[in-house]
Amino acid sequence: MAILRIAFGLNMLLFFGIHVRDVPMFFSEQGLILPTIFLPQFLLPFLTPPSVITAYIIYAVMIVSLLSFTVGFHTRLSAAIATLIYIYYITLFFHQGITSFMRLFLFLFIVFTCADSGKAFSVEMWRKHGSIFAWEMGSILTQRLVAIQITATYLGVGWQKVWLPDWQGGEILYYSFQSMWATPIAWWLVREQFPMWVYSAMVIVVTYFETALPFGLWIPKVQKWFMLGGILFHVGISLFLAAIWWFYAMIAAYITFCKPEDVLERCQVLGDRFKAPLIPKT
Repeated sequence: MAILRIAFGLNMLLFFGIHVRDVPMFFSEQGLILPTIFLPQFLLPFLTPPSVITAYIIYAVMIVSLLSFTVGFHTRLSAAIATLIYIYYITLFFHQGITSFMRLFLFLFIVFTCADSGKAFSVEMWRKHGSIFAWEMGSILTQRLVAIQITATYLGVGWQKVWLPDWQGGEILYYSFQSMWATPIAWWLVREQFPMWVYSAMVIVVTYFETALPFGLWIPKVQKWFMLGGILFHVGISLFLAAIWWFYAMIAAYITFCKPEDVLERCQVLGDRFKAPLIPKT
């Protein structure tokens, strides 16, 4: 969970960092703000679009909380603050186009608010024991919750592709590679005028792999191959569709399918510093 905390924190810093110029448009009175109306009336005044200065102050608090969360300083408090601001952003603006990766972000924020992710590779361990490589035992429940959520996400998306009419042929990829999200690589592929069966074959490979992935991640004998396939799958998507790099958080979550003892053993081979003795819980 500590390793996932760092990876997820960096992912969210990048996600919000690229929106620094969009703060007035997304989150202030200068932009087009459509707060959701499916809220109790007493909450609506808090969702009145603020001034640009106030919007940037809230944004700065979000960035600071993400930095604090990533380095493991007051980890749970930082995660809680980031969670509240993220919910505020969703309700104020993001709800207009919230997607599966944004719901996954919210789930992870909530889980990290309750997780023991500050008990390794953190400023908290450095302040408490004099080394960021010191570690304490924690509950495995939050790790399993993340793994179950990743499983459910892949399983749901994979089975959707099996029966949804739009995914029964290659047309969905052919037209997606000409959309506003298409990359130069996607446009090159379309210009080559490959027959439609090429795109249909790509759909079949994606459908079967994504349906099998949630099972393969749990099977130790084939786990590493499915993890490698999952990495190639997400990287391949981002090469053709520019906006889909946000799903890289799912790659980071693959570590939750591993046994903590195995992760510790692999860390130890990196150097003596990782061989810090267990700090028992008091």
